[in-house]
Amino acid sequence: MSEALRFQEIILKLQDYWSQNGCLIWQPYYTQVGAGTMNPATYLRVLGPEPWNVAYVEPSVRPDDGRYGENPYRLQQHYQFQVILKPDPGNPQELYLRSLQALGVDPSSHDIRFVEDNWESPALGAWGLGWEVWLDGQEITQFTYFQQAGGIVLEPVSVEITYGLERIAMALQGNYDFRTIQWNECFTYGDVNYQGEREHSIYYFEKANIDNLRVIYDVYEKEAQACLKNGLVLPAHDYILKCSHTFNILDTRGAVGVTERQALFSRMRDLSRRVAQAYLNQREELGFPWLQKISEIAEQTQEEQLALDGAVADMLAEPQSFLFEIGTEELPAQDLTDALQQLERNTTAMLDTLKLEYDSFQVMGTPRRLVVFINKLAANQPDTREIVKGPPATAAFDATGKPTKAAEGFAKGKGLQVEELHISEIDGGRYVIAEIFTKGKPALAVLPDALQDLIATIHFPKSMRWNESNVSFSRPIRWLLALFGKNTIPLHYASLNSGRITRGLRFHDEDNHEVKNAAAYFNFMQSQGIILDKESRKAAIIEQVHKLCQSIHADETLDENLVDEVCNLVEAPTALLGNYAKEHLELPKEVLIDVMKKHQRYFPMLSNQGEMLPNFVTVRNGDDHHLATVARGNEEVIGARFKDAAFFISEDRQHDLEWFRTNLNTLTFHLSLGSMLDKNIRIEKITSDLISALELDKSQASQAQRAAYLCKADLVTNMVVEMTSLQGTIGKYYATLSGEPAEVAQAIEEQYFPRYAGDGTPQTKIGLLIGLADRLDSLAGLFAADMAPSGTKDPFGLRRAAISMIQNLIEWELDFDIAAGLKIAAKYLPLPMQETALDA
Repeated sequence: MSEALRFQEIILKLQDYWSQNGCLIWQPYYTQVGAGTMNPATYLRVLGPEPWNVAYVEPSVRPDDGRYGENPYRLQQHYQFQVILKPDPGNPQELYLRSLQALGVDPSSHDIRFVEDNWESPALGAWGLGWEVWLDGQEITQFTYFQQAGGIVLEPVSVEITYGLERIAMALQGNYDFRTIQWNECFTYGDVNYQGEREHSIYYFEKANIDNLRVIYDVYEKEAQACLKNGLVLPAHDYILKCSHTFNILDTRGAVGVTERQALFSRMRDLSRRVAQAYLNQREELGFPWLQKISEIAEQTQEEQLALDGAVADMLAEPQSFLFEIGTEELPAQDLTDALQQLERNTTAMLDTLKLEYDSFQVMGTPRRLVVFINKLAANQPDTREIVKGPPATAAFDATGKPTKAAEGFAKGKGLQVEELHISEIDGGRYVIAEIFTKGKPALAVLPDALQDLIATIHFPKSMRWNESNVSFSRPIRWLLALFGKNTIPLHYASLNSGRITRGLRFHDEDNHEVKNAAAYFNFMQSQGIILDKESRKAAIIEQVHKLCQSIHADETLDENLVDEVCNLVEAPTALLGNYAKEHLELPKEVLIDVMKKHQRYFPMLSNQGEMLPNFVTVRNGDDHHLATVARGNEEVIGARFKDAAFFISEDRQHDLEWFRTNLNTLTFHLSLGSMLDKNIRIEKITSDLISALELDKSQASQAQRAAYLCKADLVTNMVVEMTSLQGTIGKYYATLSGEPAEVAQAIEEQYFPRYAGDGTPQTKIGLLIGLADRLDSLAGLFAADMAPSGTKDPFGLRRAAISMIQNLIEWELDFDIAAGLKIAAKYLPLPMQETALDA
């Protein structure tokens, strides 16, 4: 990109863009905030019914993200550009994407992606659903539809767009290090901010006085309470922000355990809710004055009403192609899978209910569209003739043949005259019967209501509201295409009217596209490179990734779950190969793989011998143009993530693994069962009691006791706190670095085997024993604490623990009495365990 904007020019461009789109330009807040969300221009103004469009820069201070100025991406203070659109304007994604173009981002040269991100702030009692926006694998924006703030349901919903200015500047300038970002023509970002990064990191991680900070937190909290008592909402909010920043420093210093964290969050959340309610009460007492101010300048629009052309409906006689497209903003990967499964079932049920005959149907979908196509759908319901049995003839007619009230009532109930009733022999008796003829309705007459119901029957684990209709869906529905042959099926849902308009691939064909019929629709999708069918899209991804594997002689085995997820993140897949510095191969293999898969959705490249290669494959949503630019952006991102992992490991390696064990007392296992240190101690005791049952020799017994002593220590390391899925694996790695025997290190990892379906079982009897002791303690303890699984709820994974334990015993062909093992575990619990719990 030529003439890339400097940092301050990016801010000015965004201010100008959003000002022209109706936003008030606000200013940063005067105290430390962790995000632009905490500025009262967002947190308080999203409350209540008054419209509010605002944009502003916010220096966001997050102590835990400090890296002494040495990580190119992680900063203790970064700059956000915050936008609030209240209410939803109907096209916020398009407005946002045009703002990127205004900054000079050429969409055809990049891979811009909306990736699921469900945001919440426990301290603010706020949450929303939306996405991270990725630019070539790098998160540059958080995009959220606020659902609650201060524990108050938001009506209307506000759209929050939070730009990460440094990352956008890096992409524009091609400088993938904050220190080299050009701030203006004279100064770099590093010139003006590096010293602050270094000094604040030293303070936050090393020098901040924990005792003083605890006192300060309490003082700030008392001031907030005093302000609220005096009706001073904004000063109270200021002190909550100070509490939040003080908490973040304490947390960075490692001074906040899980139990205390929950308590402090609860205190801040309570204050935040009181502030939010007080602010809302203030605005209500004023009569929500901005409602009138905005209404004076707002354009009034009338909702277009759709009506069925009865003449057209009656004229159709031959079966027609049916096409229904629910156009959405990007659906989360799992939600897309769930929606397709429900549509498959519910479409069948809908057609059965409507009694409309058809040749075949297909359900397809991408992140932006759910599609139902029916081949040769009948133009009309069939006419039906039904025989309905009535009362006995003797009760329906008297001796003279005159109809009784029973006959008259039966006829009236069936919409017939008495003269239209007949007598028939049924089951050896004579009964009155009614012959009812129902003329089938045109498909165009019955489909509108049925399609509305079809959308409404799609449910998700987490749904959101976005406009005045208050309809809930996984993500906003933005268009509805409904065609029967060449005719539009009229329906209205979520403040949308159906039509014959679809949309293509983002940036490939941004404008609405009109299609005449189903054939024209599929031709248009093909021209966009969009693969509607999930299985076809998945096959294309696998084929492309395999070709790239072959090009570097890498193992072609792919993680099926990752393939499924990637398939649901793209419409037009194009795989590309990326590289990273060989020095990163010094990190544990599991760390490299976890970072690539979970954080970036990359396919790690391994040799046929299982060794890591300095390569990865990512899948772009778009064509094969400008792949070098897309690859470079992804390479910079993964390099920075690996540097972050190296930072955590470097911090952890200042101590041996045993040092972390005492910190387990800051982690709560369960309120009735104590801390993770308490659990660790119980595992040690159970292990000792089971050594003879598993027939360990003296050497193995010693190693088992040492492994049990250290088994949970890695849970409080920086690396596992950052990547919880690596528990056990990091324990093994740190145990080895600490000089522990290989058998001890291996057992620390194997205690969790199998971790998921298809995973391996422990290869050593010591690992088997530690895992057995751990699971026995969890089962006995949580059943004693009345936390047994019920129905589909199993928050502690006890069913999985029991199955894994049995699987391991079978694999080792051990004759082990599980009931006896549970009784051993029960001996060491801090609460009694009933016999009925053991029987369960």
